[in-house]
Order: sequence, then structure tokens, then C-alpha cells
Amino acid sequence: MEVGPPHEVDGGIGLEVRSDAVDAARRAVHVRMADARLPATSDASLVAGLLLAMRRGEPLRIPGPVDAGLRARSDEVQAIFATWDRALRPTSRWYRRVPVEAAEATSPTTAGPTAATAAFFTGGVDSFHTALRHRDRLDLLVYVHGFDVALDDVDLRRRVSAHLRAAADDLGIELLEIESDLQALGDAHGVGWPDYHGAALATVAHLLAPRVGRVLVPATHTYAHLEGLGSHPLVDRLWSSAAMEVVHDGADATRADKLRAIADEPTARRHLRVCWENRDGAYNCGQCEKCVRTGVAVRVAGVEGAFPTIPAPSLAQVARVRATGRGSPWSELRDELAATGASPRLRAATDLVLARRQLARWAWTRRWFA
Repeated sequence: MEVGPPHEVDGGIGLEVRSDAVDAARRAVHVRMADARLPATSDASLVAGLLLAMRRGEPLRIPGPVDAGLRARSDEVQAIFATWDRALRPTSRWYRRVPVEAAEATSPTTAGPTAATAAFFTGGVDSFHTALRHRDRLDLLVYVHGFDVALDDVDLRRRVSAHLRAAADDLGIELLEIESDLQALGDAHGVGWPDYHGAALATVAHLLAPRVGRVLVPATHTYAHLEGLGSHPLVDRLWSSAAMEVVHDGADATRADKLRAIADEPTARRHLRVCWENRDGAYNCGQCEKCVRTGVAVRVAGVEGAFPTIPAPSLAQVARVRATGRGSPWSELRDELAATGASPRLRAATDLVLARRQLARWAWTRRWFA
């Protein structure tokens, strides 16, 4: 597999991925942004292509210059994903360690003294927590269309943009909106978004250099729940280079901690957005697992009514939820309810969610021993 250097395309920057396993129509990646500037290295190419090459089992070749530190740390990224893969799929591996061929940048590019500090921002609990926590040192908030809202969902994108622009204006931080089809690239190579989103964010970060020298990636889980995920405290930092520092931020705080921290901020109250399914085009549908879970976290945090955009779920809604992933956010909520002794009925409902998740896990595990 070969990933070419960043090059100019209409309204942004492109990367060309060449692999015999994928047809030509699915090889071009575009990242469109205002005032796009070509970076001096091909660091973004390595970050975008590494997991794809591991999934295909193909050596990765980067024809352009790559930061020596990033190239060296890519070996550790491979070790981490291969280890997670071995534990999750002991009989059917997805990721294989592959050789990486890249020319070392002869004159290492470093972030200049005027390089900005940015944070990825979706309007969610994690990103509001990061934005408010580092408000005084942030120069830029970055939202990527195509990562959590599909590029062809024009109406929802327009509504999300309006909320995010209003939130950024209130916070006094510039908002940069970007369009990217990196998610489609991962899908085309069999790398799902749970695994690929951290690399996709880091790819965008490198394409922001040299304008930006440091990017904060809001944490999804806490240090207490370190299951494998595309954006992870172990991995995000490894995508850094001399010109771009990638920082995983906020893993010291639970979801309830973050909600308490942002509950007094009027901007977060008005614009908080957590929904991934957006049923019936809703900003927050109040029905999907993420909406219901956030509604429970609002109650656990003791800030009921603070966020008008987050519908309060009924106990029946909670009890019917099917936890996504490995259910660690629900375990976290159940543990906080147990520690405080609050709302035994809500705790019973979260126990049902976790019991259903455990039963599903047992059913999956039994297949290996049948």
C-alpha cells in the first residue's frame, strides 16, 4: 500500500491511497478547509494509512518525507493494535504488523512560537469539558463534518454548524469547520470507525500544521476503563511529531464529573449535543443509547434540568437500552450510583443494562467453545 504526500485539491488537501485491494474510486481522500496550506511533510499520510495497511496485511510505503519520531512511534502503534486484536479476535486476526517505508525528513519541521493550540469540538460532553477546561489557552476549535454526521445529511449538518458556531462565539474561540471523507476510506479498507477515528483525527491535526502546533483530543473513557479504542491515552500521543503535538485530554474525569464541570456554563446548557443516531433528524433524539446514557449521567451528576437539549429518560427507557461496546460507561454510572446510594430504582435499571450486556457477551463467548 502506498499513501502519497498531501496535495492541493479544490478547496482543500487530498491524499491518494494506492492498494490493489480497493478500486480506484475509493482511493482519494479529501480534507476541505478554509485557508488550507500544504504541510511540509507527509506525516498525515503515514497516520492515515497505517491501520489500513495493517488491516490489509500490506507493507506501507510513504513516498514523501516523514518526521523521524513519528515513524519510530508507528511501531508502537502497531504493537498496541496487534495486542488488542490478539485479545479480541484470537482465531481471526484483523491487524498484522507490517513494514513501513518512509523517507526521513531531512530538515525536521518544528512548531513555531506562534503556532496555535486547537481542540476537536463536536458540542458533546467530552469536547465541552476540554474546551472549558483549557479555554484561556485555546486558539481554535475544530469540527470535522463527515466524522459524526454524514456528509450527505445536509439539513442536520446545517443545524449542527449553527449550534457550534454560536457556542464558539460565546466562548470567544474561533471555530474551524472541515469536511472529510476519511471515515469512508477506513470503511473501504475494513477498518471501522471505533478503530479508525483516532487516526482520522490525528490525520486532520497534521494537515493543520504549521498553522497549529498542538491539538487536544477529548477523551471518551477514563483511565479506569482503558479498553482498546481508536482514540486512547496510549495511542493519541504516539501520533505526535516535531511539528504537531497530539494530546489526549480529560481521561481523569468521569462523564458525571464532566457534566458537573460544564453545568454552570450557559453555552453548554444551550448547545450540548451527544446524539449519534439523530432519529427523525433530531439534534438529540432522546431515544438512542447515547442520549439515554447521557440523560442518566445528568441525573447521576445531580444537575437535572441543566441541559434543555438532553431529554430526561424514563426508567423503562433505561432498562430497555442495549449497551454499546463493552459497556464501561454504564459500569461507571452504576458504580457512582452505588457509591452514593442514590436512586435505587435507577441503579436497578442500570444493572439490567449491564446484565443484558453480560448475557450477550456470554453468548458470543460460547461460540468459541461449542
